[in-house]
Amino acid sequence: MSPVTLALVVGFVALAGSLAFAGVRSYELWRTSRKFFGALGQANAALTASLDQLSAFEPGGLDRLSTATARLEASRARLTILTGALARVRGQWAGLAGLYPKK
Repeated sequence: MSPVTLALVVGFVALAGSLAFAGVRSYELWRTSRKFFGALGQANAALTASLDQLSAFEPGGLDRLSTATARLEASRARLTILTGALARVRGQWAGLAGLYPKK
Protein backbone atom coordinates (compact mmCIF):
# COMPACT_ATOMS: atom_id res chain seq x y z
CA MET A 1 0.00 0.00 0.00
CA SER A 2 1.14 3.42 -0.78
CA PRO A 3 1.41 6.05 1.94
CA VAL A 4 -1.38 8.08 0.32
CA THR A 5 -3.75 5.12 0.33
CA LEU A 6 -2.84 4.33 3.91
CA ALA A 7 -3.47 7.95 4.90
CA LEU A 8 -6.86 7.88 3.15
CA VAL A 9 -7.84 4.64 4.91
CA VAL A 10 -6.73 5.96 8.31
CA GLY A 11 -8.57 9.23 7.65
CA PHE A 12 -11.72 7.38 6.61
CA VAL A 13 -11.57 5.10 9.67
CA ALA A 14 -11.02 8.12 11.92
CA LEU A 15 -13.94 9.94 10.29
CA ALA A 16 -16.20 6.89 10.59
CA GLY A 17 -15.16 6.36 14.21
CA SER A 18 -15.75 9.98 15.16
CA LEU A 19 -19.15 9.94 13.44
CA ALA A 20 -20.07 6.73 15.25
CA PHE A 21 -18.91 8.22 18.56
CA ALA A 22 -20.92 11.40 17.92
CA GLY A 23 -23.95 9.31 16.93
CA VAL A 24 -23.79 7.20 20.10
CA ARG A 25 -23.38 10.29 22.30
CA SER A 26 -26.26 12.02 20.49
CA TYR A 27 -28.47 8.98 21.04
CA GLU A 28 -27.56 8.93 24.76
CA LEU A 29 -28.31 12.64 25.01
CA TRP A 30 -31.67 12.13 23.31
CA ARG A 31 -32.61 9.29 25.68
CA THR A 32 -31.49 11.23 28.76
CA SER A 33 -33.34 14.38 27.71
CA ARG A 34 -36.47 12.34 26.98
CA LYS A 35 -36.36 10.85 30.50
CA PHE A 36 -35.65 14.25 32.02
CA PHE A 37 -38.49 16.03 30.24
CA GLY A 38 -40.84 13.16 31.07
CA ALA A 39 -40.01 13.49 34.76
CA LEU A 40 -40.28 17.27 34.49
CA GLY A 41 -43.75 16.93 32.99
CA GLN A 42 -44.85 14.66 35.83
CA ALA A 43 -43.48 17.07 38.43
CA ASN A 44 -45.21 19.95 36.68
CA ALA A 45 -48.51 18.06 36.68
CA ALA A 46 -48.15 17.28 40.38
CA LEU A 47 -47.33 20.91 41.14
CA THR A 48 -50.30 22.12 39.12
CA ALA A 49 -52.62 19.71 40.95
CA SER A 50 -51.25 20.87 44.30
CA LEU A 51 -51.69 24.53 43.39
CA ASP A 52 -55.25 23.89 42.21
CA GLN A 53 -56.01 22.20 45.51
CA LEU A 54 -54.49 25.09 47.46
CA SER A 55 -56.35 27.71 45.45
CA ALA A 56 -59.68 25.93 46.09
CA PHE A 57 -59.09 25.92 49.86
CA GLU A 58 -61.25 28.31 51.85
CA PRO A 59 -60.46 28.51 55.56
CA GLY A 60 -63.33 28.38 57.97
CA GLY A 61 -64.06 31.03 60.55
CA LEU A 62 -63.75 34.10 58.34
CA ASP A 63 -66.81 35.59 60.02
CA ARG A 64 -65.16 35.16 63.42
CA LEU A 65 -62.04 36.84 62.04
CA SER A 66 -63.99 39.86 60.84
CA THR A 67 -65.73 40.12 64.23
CA ALA A 68 -62.44 39.89 66.08
CA THR A 69 -60.89 42.50 63.77
CA ALA A 70 -63.76 44.89 64.48
CA ARG A 71 -63.34 44.35 68.24
CA LEU A 72 -59.61 44.94 67.90
CA GLU A 73 -60.16 48.22 66.07
CA ALA A 74 -62.61 49.37 68.77
CA SER A 75 -60.15 48.39 71.50
CA ARG A 76 -57.32 50.25 69.77
CA ALA A 77 -59.50 53.38 69.46
CA ARG A 78 -60.34 53.16 73.16
CA LEU A 79 -56.66 52.69 73.99
CA THR A 80 -55.77 55.79 71.99
CA ILE A 81 -58.36 57.84 73.89
CA LEU A 82 -57.19 56.53 77.27
CA THR A 83 -53.53 57.10 76.41
CA GLY A 84 -54.31 60.71 75.44
CA ALA A 85 -56.21 61.27 78.68
CA LEU A 86 -53.35 59.80 80.71
CA ALA A 87 -50.89 62.09 78.95
CA ARG A 88 -53.05 65.12 79.81
CA VAL A 89 -53.27 64.06 83.49
CA ARG A 90 -49.52 63.53 83.65
CA GLY A 91 -49.01 66.98 82.17
CA GLN A 92 -51.28 68.53 84.81
CA TRP A 93 -49.55 66.70 87.64
CA ALA A 94 -46.15 67.65 86.30
CA GLY A 95 -47.22 71.31 86.48
CA LEU A 96 -48.41 70.88 90.06
CA ALA A 97 -45.32 68.96 91.10
CA GLY A 98 -43.22 71.91 89.96
CA LEU A 99 -44.98 74.14 92.52
CA TYR A 100 -44.18 72.02 95.54
CA PRO A 101 -40.61 72.05 96.83
CA LYS A 102 -38.75 68.80 97.18
CA LYS A 103 -37.01 67.83 100.38
